[in-house]
Amino acid sequence: MLDKKSLAFLKALVACRAPSGFEQDGQRLMARHLREAGVESAFDVHGNLHAVLNEGASTKVMLEAHCDEIGFLVSYIDERGFLYLIPNGGVTVPTVAGERVVIMGREGPVNGVFGVRPPHLMSASERDNVAPKDLADAPVDIGATSKAEAEALVALGAPVVVDAGWRPLAGSRVSCRGFDNRIGAFIVTEVMRRLAEEPLAPLNVALHLVGSVQEELGLIGGQTSSYLVNPDIGICLDVGFATDTVPADRRKMGDARLGGGPIIGTGPLYNPKLRQMLLDSAKLEEIPVQLQVRARASGNNAYSMRMQRGGAAVALVSIPLRYMHSPVEVLDLEDVERIIRLLCAFIGSLPANPDLTPTL
Repeated sequence: MLDKKSLAFLKALVACRAPSGFEQDGQRLMARHLREAGVESAFDVHGNLHAVLNEGASTKVMLEAHCDEIGFLVSYIDERGFLYLIPNGGVTVPTVAGERVVIMGREGPVNGVFGVRPPHLMSASERDNVAPKDLADAPVDIGATSKAEAEALVALGAPVVVDAGWRPLAGSRVSCRGFDNRIGAFIVTEVMRRLAEEPLAPLNVALHLVGSVQEELGLIGGQTSSYLVNPDIGICLDVGFATDTVPADRRKMGDARLGGGPIIGTGPLYNPKLRQMLLDSAKLEEIPVQLQVRARASGNNAYSMRMQRGGAAVALVSIPLRYMHSPVEVLDLEDVERIIRLLCAFIGSLPANPDLTPTL
């Protein structure tokens, strides 16, 4: 399991509000955590966070996780002081009914709620449709009594996130908003910290950590940072679909379960030699793994790393996650620790010039 220091860092990281385009609070926390391990980092012009260990080695490994979460933007304020929002990323609109939100206001956080009508005032057919299908039908109440009062607190374009924090569940499982993909950002930071502070042997490769931005809006930061780093090997850390709640989902995405260990992506996008090296490291470390098959380029930054410049040999390592893109995402901390151990072992064992090209 994670030690107290690492767990405290994770809780602080998921508590940050970091919707797409506004990721910096979480990234600054990552940078401080790295600095404590003697690793300096910097932003590029797009807001991607970048750090390097063993710079100058002939093989560059890019360990990437996107730092943004889904959220909303304030698009309209009506005469009564109610806010109307548009999605910032892939929001499942019906899940917002009755939720609390936090708006990044002009002078600090502003609380609001997606209100719902009392059942007493609704007809039977209306009660069957309490959850809105369109955000235009879901005004946010911040307590303002007029448009002028609301505008004094909140600007158009202000980012908004659901106010759903850390909740421990049974055993080593926890729920929180924003695990997609703050948990990946946590893992890449922890991997670099451990390799900097507790290396089993000197690194043979240059390890580039990238905490990328705006993945939820189209892999934007992953593309620009991949071009900048130009890696030989790319490892994307993201959440993966756990299919242990609805058995029918296994027919679409395979059998992936919380507590079953890291999910390793398999399919045409992912380099088969690199995948096998990951599986071999997992076997040596006695870490259980799960496979998830994807036939096409999928919505994660492994694709970005594969497609920039001459392209990298890429792998996808995913954290099993329930209820993705909801305010109550659930994961197992045992899986998180296993992924950190696997990546530390794998990166630490890489030779200076691994051959990942097809064999003639």
